Amino acid sequence: MTSSSTRPGRSSGRRVATALTAAALAGTVALAGCGGEPDKPAASPSPSAPPPATVKSAAKLIHVQGRFPKSRHQAVATNVAAVVDRWLQAAYVGGDFPRATATFTATSFPGFSKGSIAQAGKQMSLMSSATIAPHIDGVEVVSSDVHVDLLANNNYPVGAVARVRLVYDTTGEREARQTVRGSLDLVPTKSSWAVFGFNITREEKPALDPSSAPSTSPSPSSSSKSGDKS
Repeated sequence: MTSSSTRPGRSSGRRVATALTAAALAGTVALAGCGGEPDKPAASPSPSAPPPATVKSAAKLIHVQGRFPKSRHQAVATNVAAVVDRWLQAAYVGGDFPRATATFTATSFPGFSKGSIAQAGKQMSLMSSATIAPHIDGVEVVSSDVHVDLLANNNYPVGAVARVRLVYDTTGEREARQTVRGSLDLVPTKSSWAVFGFNITREEKPALDPSSAPSTSPSPSSSSKSGDKS
């Protein structure tokens, strides 16, 4: 009787060795996941900084004196409000706080004529946040409205009065509600509008301590009026 035996060849041996190695690695990974180093939790994202305060006024054309197409009413109100908003942004709510009063310069009055810039610069406490800027650490816009009265001639704008109301809250040492209201006189330029006169008031109402009784004293307020006579 003849008997025979079969021995695994080289290729078969390699396959077995490979399978054993893979099994061993799998076991090592499983052990590490169950009883080895604990998985580190994913790093939580750092809190994002609040968005900077931005003025975006609700614009509306209220009165028109002279001939001007109704289809262009909202467009002219929006264009006038854009000039007003640039000033409100630069002068009252834009930039970092706290900061020095000296950082408020002629650039705080974009869209103003040279004569109006000179007049506004003499009344920084009214026409900007210059005097309170060193004492606050943040600003939040509550509301902003620009109502426009337009003077037109033969379907073209020749002048406008923008009645402005900006309300914003300040935080920090000078925590309060600030209200800027009044009017700006504007004339059209080749590409936009320019402010040549103003009559502005600013009112500050300090935030009340919840434990204190409501104050009956009048709120401080002041006003500024100017026209460009240059």
